[in-house]
Amino acid sequence: MKKLLKHIVYTASLLMFATQASAWVSEGFVPANVSKINVGMDDNAEGGCWTNIGEVKRYTEDKLELAGFTNQRDKFEYYEGKNHFVFGVVITAKRNNGKCYGEISMYIMKITAEDNMYAKFVVGEYGSIFNGYDNVNQFTLELVGGFMKEVEDPQW
Repeated sequence: MKKLLKHIVYTASLLMFATQASAWVSEGFVPANVSKINVGMDDNAEGGCWTNIGEVKRYTEDKLELAGFTNQRDKFEYYEGKNHFVFGVVITAKRNNGKCYGEISMYIMKITAEDNMYAKFVVGEYGSIFNGYDNVNQFTLELVGGFMKEVEDPQW
């Protein structure tokens, strides 16, 4: 019962904010300050809510290259230098009454170390919640395009 109530509250909150979104990117995140960037996908979608993962990855890589960034298209294994970043796309979604709801988040970050301490250094984030989609395939592509506009021209 407690799990059902939590699910109802979560769904109700998504309904109130059907496609809220926010984005920011550091002004200093420009091709001249980035040696290379990898694109990573994190699929936490269930019930067929996201089925074009490869298309989103290729689209993101293409948009980054068009913006002047050096993209490393092979599998990310480790950071190669202090100016190596990762562009991540994370989808968390479930199906309810035949429609998908959840959140899409994107980030640009790297791991940095100082005196044997490690930290996540985030230079950009984008997030959106959604509800009522058959799947989020097209919606995700649109959000990547919107985030890339912020990458190309940060609004500071």
